[in-house]
Amino acid sequence: MKKVLFFATALIALASCTNNDFVGDAPTPTSQDTQGAIVFGSGLNAVTRDNYVGPDAAAKLNNLFTVEGVKSNGTISEAETVFDNYNVKYLANTANTTLSNTANWEYVAQTKNANATIAQQTIKYWDYLKSQYDFIAYSVGTATLTTGTPASGQLKVSAIDAKKMNGVETNDVITDGAYTIEGAADDLKKAYIADLVTAYRDPTATSDYQKTVQFKFRALAAKARIALYETVPGYSVKDVVFYTNETTKDTEGKAAHLFTNSPDVFNGNGKYIVYFPTTGSSNKGETDYNKAHVKFVAATTDGGTSTVLDLGALDATNKFVAKEIAETPSSDKLYIGRFSSQATYAGTSTDNYYTVVLPNETGAALNLKVDYTLISTDGSGETIKVTGATAQVPAVYAAWKSGYAYTYLFKISENTDGKTNPSLDPVGLYPITFDAVVTETDDGVQETITTVSDPSITTYAKGEMVTAKNEYQTGANIYVVVEGAPALTVGTNANLYTVTLDEGAAQTINEESVANALVNGTKNNEENPTTWTLTDANTKSMVVTKATGLTAITEIAAADSPDGNAITVNGAKFTPSAAGTYVFEYINGTKKYYKIIQVVAP
Repeated sequence: MKKVLFFATALIALASCTNNDFVGDAPTPTSQDTQGAIVFGSGLNAVTRDNYVGPDAAAKLNNLFTVEGVKSNGTISEAETVFDNYNVKYLANTANTTLSNTANWEYVAQTKNANATIAQQTIKYWDYLKSQYDFIAYSVGTATLTTGTPASGQLKVSAIDAKKMNGVETNDVITDGAYTIEGAADDLKKAYIADLVTAYRDPTATSDYQKTVQFKFRALAAKARIALYETVPGYSVKDVVFYTNETTKDTEGKAAHLFTNSPDVFNGNGKYIVYFPTTGSSNKGETDYNKAHVKFVAATTDGGTSTVLDLGALDATNKFVAKEIAETPSSDKLYIGRFSSQATYAGTSTDNYYTVVLPNETGAALNLKVDYTLISTDGSGETIKVTGATAQVPAVYAAWKSGYAYTYLFKISENTDGKTNPSLDPVGLYPITFDAVVTETDDGVQETITTVSDPSITTYAKGEMVTAKNEYQTGANIYVVVEGAPALTVGTNANLYTVTLDEGAAQTINEESVANALVNGTKNNEENPTTWTLTDANTKSMVVTKATGLTAITEIAAADSPDGNAITVNGAKFTPSAAGTYVFEYINGTKKYYKIIQVVAP
């Protein structure tokens, strides 16, 4: 699945380096020798894709960022302040006009930050008597910094306190950190934060003091988008109507929504605590080393949090191709796509259908509920109305982080939990399957596929771009998570199969046909069958074969997670070596649920 997270991470690369006139071997630190002026810049020789440097970086930050820099011998509580909330300003065509400015970024004699306690901003030099420097930076972007109650267009940012960089906990809850950013939701979305930068003095190797200190800014906000596609044999899907909670439809009937059953999920007006939980030289090998984290504290006034997210209407220009149905699509006849790579997105194409949202690293399960109409592709015009089809994205795939862009892709199949008569049972055409795709960053990719059923079954494999390649590839570690289910035990309540179908068969491979084959197919062994064969009227056969390699798991390993941190789950894992159609089976008492997983060669 395609994580599309390079989302406006607005990865701005900013740098701090020694003046070239002073670059050389580090002196023996027997006295308070220095090694050149500390300067800030954005002229990097090697930057990754989607980074902004120079004037482009400056434009993103509105030509200004604030930095706190401290030096120490490794004990932050004893650190000495070097940069006390200094403002660093971009001034075009001024590089090398002063020792403190080599790339148009100047801090000497600039207007003081409102939180600074110094008399004025002066030039700073590297001190080789100290073993490390730590730098913390942020930018309010196009907002205005204030020290009072923030009005519209303003953000209140506390003074940066490096000694609180690891976060302050009260009863296991983060209550303070390196700094806080406070304001209305629309203004918080303008801010940028940077990971902590630590420069080490190493007497036996090349010192970090001799290297560029690069700030990696990213937007405080995140982005989210949703799209739908369908795989119902013989039918197309149109007239999708979204719900804003379990019982209420959107008033217009067209806007796409995700909702939660938990409070305090979609953040709005309030305050973000920024902290860095994994720091220090002993943690340099950790994936979370020096990474910025945020904790939200909702405003006490209205708008602090919400349980529903409006993502806009399905795009009428992104409609289903005419050849899939005898009836030609038009703006009032929107048929959603038939493949994950041709999904129909909600919102507008201006920003690739993303809606800017505020991060929530805790996350909660996201719910989708829709009504829709099936129309036969045989040209008869026959329709079936389906109501109340649902899907749930597990909370582990909805922990929104700053700078990430999340894509939730939902697949409607014949296996739906909607009803064709809302006042009567049974449910179904049989479960409408949704695929949930979560997005990508420069640091990792995460995409998931979630069945629309009760329970919802979600699949995920690191780096798999299902929005472009339709599901998964051989050799990938494919994880399967059953939302709300007890622990999975392979052979008891979880099984894996492969399915093949002869060309020209009257049936198709889907969750319902596989279930039917396992019940009515001919077994190769009555006592302990490993294959089930179901032959249709055309003498064409579907063969379901029990597969090996499925193992129960309690976490997605750090190496396979999108951000390098292990994720606790209730699920199973397998690594297919051959392309084909795989089926995951979950058993709950007398009920059995199935998830089709397509695997192709790279």
